[in-house]
Amino acid sequence: MSAEPQRKPIATIVQGSLDDERPLSPEEFAWLMKPFALADGGRVALAISGGPDSMALAWSVIAARRWYPMAFIVDHRLRPESGAEAKQTKQRLEAMGYRAEILGWDHPPVTTRVHVEARKARYSLLIKACKQYDIRDLLFAHQLEDQAETILMRFAKGSGLDGLAGMPRESTVDGVRLLRPLLDVSKKRLLATCVANKVGYATDPSNGAIKYARGRLRRVQSMLAEEGFTPERLIDLGDRASEAKDALEHYTRALLRVAVSMDLTGVIRFNLEQLHSAPRAVALRALAACLQVVHAAEYPPERATLMPLLEALRNDKPMSARTLHGCVITKGATAATIIREPAAVTEEKPIKPGETILWDGRWQVTLAKECEKKNLVVRALGAQTHAFIDELAHGLRHKVPQGRARAVLPALWEGAALTIIPDFFEHLSTPMARAEVASRF
Repeated sequence: MSAEPQRKPIATIVQGSLDDERPLSPEEFAWLMKPFALADGGRVALAISGGPDSMALAWSVIAARRWYPMAFIVDHRLRPESGAEAKQTKQRLEAMGYRAEILGWDHPPVTTRVHVEARKARYSLLIKACKQYDIRDLLFAHQLEDQAETILMRFAKGSGLDGLAGMPRESTVDGVRLLRPLLDVSKKRLLATCVANKVGYATDPSNGAIKYARGRLRRVQSMLAEEGFTPERLIDLGDRASEAKDALEHYTRALLRVAVSMDLTGVIRFNLEQLHSAPRAVALRALAACLQVVHAAEYPPERATLMPLLEALRNDKPMSARTLHGCVITKGATAATIIREPAAVTEEKPIKPGETILWDGRWQVTLAKECEKKNLVVRALGAQTHAFIDELAHGLRHKVPQGRARAVLPALWEGAALTIIPDFFEHLSTPMARAEVASRF
């Protein structure tokens, strides 16, 4: 019974009160971290911008005394003073007890889509750093108002349900968990946390610049609130969209389990009867998921491009082969077949003996240590004569009779010469290299 009064301030956080100006306590922060199930004494990384939100996060992690944290500061090098600010932030973090590292973004001049390109670079640098230090959990300081602004921006751009759900509390990218424990905490509380604990922070003037959408929305925030677009209502919209998204994903996974199969070459077959009987929203998500597995892109295909394909697959009329999202889709009597589009497979990656690389976003290719060739690159097999294929990989044509499916398989080249076709199945004649599909449902 004595524990009940201690839960009241925590409940206030969960409700996301914008009027709350209390500093965040170490106990409250530990409670906010509880859903992520981090082991005591585990290693975590923090993405630190140097602003009040991320510095409040940094103080909270240290004050909780439960994990071994490391801090990464991304210097986008878009402003002359960014380097000095990054160094100052590093010093502040080290004074707290952090091991901190500055990650610099090397790039040519960026003149368009600055925030978009900077965001992509930031996440790429952070994920790479986490993997370098074998850290599996990365904390971000996105807070309540950030979430409301994100939902509003996506609403203005016509985003669907997934976009309106806002930023997820937890997601995984390349084996690293991205965690956002402060999404229910207002900026006022984070500022108060810095002030109460004498934590220094920097401010980025570009955050309010009117040339960026987020800055323009902040300028008209009060007017939008008068018309009902308050942060509280936006957060409520995001919560409802997230609930609906979870329900749709549940039924989409159920459909994929019974209607979809993928062979060892990454070719997907979708049962047309199951596709036809599923609700349209579920069928669209399932079809998009299949295209994403065959061609792993940053974003799934847009609804406007998916709808004509879905309707063509669900009606009784024949359909000629179509290309969408880097895939070729054909319609048979009972199933739709989805294959990687040969013209879209352009990636070339060097590979060394004993190395395993990810190629075309879905193939794990391993080259044996004993291989004597040092200048090999992985690129698509392409169209080859039957005799040549049989010489390098006897039995491959029998296992993969479709030339279009063979053409997009990974192969090892030395200059212009096709040198090795990896094993995709047992008992082939080229054990020097192996390849397997890395992306599965």
